[in-house]
Parts: sequence; C-alpha cells; structure tokens
Amino acid sequence: MAAAAVEQGFQLRRYGALAYLRAPLLEGCRGVVHAFSTRLGGCSTGTLTSLNTAFHTGDRCDRVLENRRRFLERCSFHPDDVVAAVQVHGAGIRRVEAADRGRGARPDSFLGEGDALVTAIPGLPLTGYAADCLLLFIAAPDVPAVALVHAGWRGTLQQIAPAVVRELHLHFGADPAVMLAALSPGICGRCYTVDRDLGRDFAGAGWSGAPYQWAGAAGRIHLDLAAINREQLRRAGIEAGHLAGCSWCTGCHPRLFYSYRREKGQTGRMMGLIALSGESVAEEADQR
Repeated sequence: MAAAAVEQGFQLRRYGALAYLRAPLLEGCRGVVHAFSTRLGGCSTGTLTSLNTAFHTGDRCDRVLENRRRFLERCSFHPDDVVAAVQVHGAGIRRVEAADRGRGARPDSFLGEGDALVTAIPGLPLTGYAADCLLLFIAAPDVPAVALVHAGWRGTLQQIAPAVVRELHLHFGADPAVMLAALSPGICGRCYTVDRDLGRDFAGAGWSGAPYQWAGAAGRIHLDLAAINREQLRRAGIEAGHLAGCSWCTGCHPRLFYSYRREKGQTGRMMGLIALSGESVAEEADQR
C-alpha cells in the first residue's frame, strides 16, 4: 500500500466528551459524509459504557437512540434517518433506495439480511455496526455512489469487498480506478487468532503467509483481516493510493473501542456511517 494512503487512515476527532473518527481520504471527496464512532461520549452503562449504538446488545432502546443522536448530529443526520440491514456475517449486498430511509432506525425496522449497503441516493445515511469486524467505507465519486461493508472473517473469506466493487461497477457504472476506500478500526492480526482449520481455509483461498497469516502459540493462527481486505480491494481495481488503511486496533485500545473478543461478547458496538450529501452532489452535477 502506498505510504500516502496509510497516512490518510482514520483519525480521531473530539467534540466535548464525544470522540469519533474520520478518514482524510474521504473527507477530501466532495459530496461524501462519513464517520466511525468510538465508545466515548454516550449514556450507556456497565459493559456497554458508554456510546453503544446497537439495539441487539441488550441495551435500553432509549439509551441507544440517545447515543445515536449524539453521534449522528456530528454528521447532520437524525436517528430516524439511518438505514441498516441485519448483519449475518455473510456476503449479501442490498441496494438502498429513497423509500428505505429509516429502515434500521428502530429495533423492528431493519432491512433484511445483508452485510453490505450501496446507494446512489443523496441524503441516505448507510450504517453498519462492529466491535472487531472491519467496516469498509467505499465512495465512487464518478457516479456518485457510496457503500458500507461489514467484513468479519466469514465475509472476508467470501470476498464481500470485491463483490461490492463489482456491484458499484455493474449496477451504477462506477469505475473502480477512481473509487476511494477506507478501512475502519478493527481487531489487528496480533490480537486476532483463529484455529488451524480456519487458517487452512484462508490459505486455500490464497491468503497464506505474512502479512495475511502467521503461526502463533498453542497451535493458533494469527489472521490479519485488514491486510486481506486491502489486497482484495486492490485486486478489484481500486488504486493503492485510493486505499486508506487504519492503524487503530479495537483489541489494543479498550478505552476507545468495544471489542467482542476482548470482552467475550459482553460489549457494545461502534457505528460506521457513509452518505452522499445532497447539496454537494447537486452542485457537482450542475458543474458537469
């Protein structure tokens, strides 16, 4: 990966007690709004302290909605606007249309199952939720269109990231060579170990040896999902200089991030958001 792309990885921003991250690579893309939350600045308690944004964690609904409000206002969206699917650690892709606004705003309102959302509709905030898995933020400025991808080990093994690039190209006409992609914080290869069988599955899919996997203690295998997803996106046609990696590990930074593995499943979720800004997109269209 180009050094410039690494430098444009997600960077921490603060607003009072609230902390969140943005990628300069995407901030420089006119018409695209994005952010990734941390666990700081919310009202949840206990193992969910404090900015839990997911309903399925056992948190009180009113607390989740308040946490979402605090985070979303930094992106100029309301909690009733968000769109989300039921993440099942697969490779399903859902196209989001104007009528889908708010599907994901309440526990019983989600889109169907899917781990990637794509849209070319301005003003629709696509959201995903994670606590170790990667969220991939993809912008296709030539359409324009955006995508948000939830990539755990299952989705990565099923190559969900290249599938989304193909979807943006085939359905919307986007050129992979001008797409931008940023990888959210996620668990790093040093913290993430899997059994030998899963390691062999990844090796069989072409992901053997460093930097993708290496042997650890007690027969465990270290797996670097970020390295694999970066390479998958590059092979799908995204230029190395258009890829922003991320040095933030959810496992290494307990004060900033929830980690499903570190906290043995009793934890909250961060939210990732990407959207097309209606005003900026309209201005660009007028200029073309």
